[in-house]
Amino acid sequence: MINPPFSGSIPIYFALGVLILGLALFLRFIFKRVSRLIRRLRRRPVPETSFIADTVRLLLIALLVAASAATLFLLAFIQSYTAFTHRTKVAVVHCTPASEAKDAMILRFVTVDSTTGGRIGHYRLRGQQWAIEGHILKWDDWLNFAGLRSMYKLTRIRGRYLRAGDQSAKPGTVYSLVADEQDPRWHFLYKYGPRLPFVHAVYGNTVFTFPSRTKTFEIFVTASGFMIEERQ
Repeated sequence: MINPPFSGSIPIYFALGVLILGLALFLRFIFKRVSRLIRRLRRRPVPETSFIADTVRLLLIALLVAASAATLFLLAFIQSYTAFTHRTKVAVVHCTPASEAKDAMILRFVTVDSTTGGRIGHYRLRGQQWAIEGHILKWDDWLNFAGLRSMYKLTRIRGRYLRAGDQSAKPGTVYSLVADEQDPRWHFLYKYGPRLPFVHAVYGNTVFTFPSRTKTFEIFVTASGFMIEERQ
């Protein structure tokens, strides 16, 4: 999943354009004044101009440059903060311990998708924790700054034991969230993604926590991967 890129950067581009225009007007003003000075030194006729008009014109140009520069720096700060703290909610999870069995959970999983309305699934898991797995494609940092969000794909729900020995010896549960677990597109990205321009990394990401009878959790994708947060 990917969000429309660069839409949040339009005000920055506009402010940068105004700043460039202001600097161009300032250079034009200086060039004309230097040209007039050279013509006077060479005793050539120079059209008369008002000192007050020149001063007002210079002040207006300086005001334009200062205002556009301040706006540009403010927008750049906001954009950088937004880019590296942005998160998108992708799923909601409610998981409760099963009352009739030890190390068992009942998990309700709801995806958040504005286009399809999301999907709902119920899963019975073995273990002391529930886990969500998926793929992450992280762009270069400057593209994140420009507004391009990390690509992701949720792939599995599984139960997790706290001890590695229990994970090997006790029965485990894994459920797929995708129709094709050998998606050739992601297989290609894992193999060649870091060599592609603008791609910083491609990797698998897992988040997990304990079940709760009272808590509901939200799954977010951030600039670096998935995260779990308790719903307030």
